[in-house]
Amino acid sequence: METENNKSEFGKGLTYCLGLFLCHSERGYERQEKDEVRDVGMWFYGAGDHLFELEIPESLPLTLRDRLSSFRDLVLHWRLPMDGTKPTAKDKEWAINEAKEFLRLIDEHIGVETQEARWK
Repeated sequence: METENNKSEFGKGLTYCLGLFLCHSERGYERQEKDEVRDVGMWFYGAGDHLFELEIPESLPLTLRDRLSSFRDLVLHWRLPMDGTKPTAKDKEWAINEAKEFLRLIDEHIGVETQEARWK
């Protein structure tokens, strides 16, 4: 039986949190061009929630751990930038592709053969 003690508000884990983050990539905030910056910021605000408890295991190669840590920090910065910077549509595209690449690299690390998708 599940209790409130074994639940996380936005998820906890590595691939699970990356998957939840990527679920937001299918959610378009389609508004007029003048609202693009605000909409991208709102997207990062929702998607970034899933990176609060992103766990990066020591068993991953150092370069991948560092890349995951930098990714998490940057997305959380874009989620609520205190320095006035605003994420762009290119930043959103980069973050989505980076999360997909992480899933592929994790597969490779655990011995699962991968092939990059032609249609991302």
